[in-house]
Amino acid sequence: MPGSEFNIIQRFFTEPARLLSDRQGHSDIVLGIGDDCAIISPPVIGPPVAPPDNQQLVVSIDTLISGVHFPEQTSPQAIAHKALAVNLSDLAAMGAEPCWFTLALTLPEADESWLASFSSALFKLAEEYNIALIGGDTTRGKLAITIQVAGYVPQGKALLRSGAQVGDIIAVSGELGAASIGLDIVLEKNQKTYHCLSEKQQQAALFALNYPSPKIKEGLLLRNYAHAALDLSDGLLSDLGHILKASAVGADVFLEQLPLAESLQCLAPEQAWERALSGGDDYQLCFTLDSDKWQQLKNIEPHFTAIGVITDTHKLRLLNRSGELFLPRNGGYNHFE
Repeated sequence: MPGSEFNIIQRFFTEPARLLSDRQGHSDIVLGIGDDCAIISPPVIGPPVAPPDNQQLVVSIDTLISGVHFPEQTSPQAIAHKALAVNLSDLAAMGAEPCWFTLALTLPEADESWLASFSSALFKLAEEYNIALIGGDTTRGKLAITIQVAGYVPQGKALLRSGAQVGDIIAVSGELGAASIGLDIVLEKNQKTYHCLSEKQQQAALFALNYPSPKIKEGLLLRNYAHAALDLSDGLLSDLGHILKASAVGADVFLEQLPLAESLQCLAPEQAWERALSGGDDYQLCFTLDSDKWQQLKNIEPHFTAIGVITDTHKLRLLNRSGELFLPRNGGYNHFE
């Protein structure tokens, strides 16, 4: 067994974090894991060199609980990846460059094999996105993972939910709906949603659920294009609603333009739209931008898809090709429903 809380921290997190930070060359970390607090010094960004006060610190925190945010049978590798990835996705939505994170880990028991797999996957993703672990906590209880991330963004360049303008194109960064099918597969329910999928296609849906890819590169690009942005965690319908509320605007979404994941092919069109709108766990970016800039952006990122337009109606309308309204049964994930 790994032993005490301090042995767990030292073996599975402190030493890997130090080695990773050394490889990454984080100049902003004055003091990482080991004391009661970490010490961070805002970096000098260049070239061209900008003074530290031209950078703003962007901070977010998320908790994932076993049986709520991931099925209880989920592997430690997938749990670690997703816990960090969903937080990185928040940084992407703000157009921020990741810099460091903290980890609070609640464990039912100190399982050495589980911890080794969790730690390995966590630091693999951290290295990919050049983000350093600088501290945290471990305690005993029902399995839960809380990660706080931080990133830097140039002064006044952060992407907000409140900037959408009437006439803006609404777009998303990639396909929607696959993770919801992955969840059906894990829970062995609604088998009609995936009965026609091949084994390879089912594995792709499971991968979408367990190993989301945070769109950091896309978020950095959108700093120069988007008026408003957020990441899609609870479903397009729910999350786009946050932009509309914050910006005091409405939207028309054109259902045939939704980029449906291949995993939805077993479903009728209306059922597929429902999954793309409300399935959740997609972690794509949804953003709005001036129509004059759309084609320029599309040439840079061909996988971006325009799905609608911002209106002055203060309503969200879902329209099919004939202009008929579609009324979904589900509005998206809500923690308290």
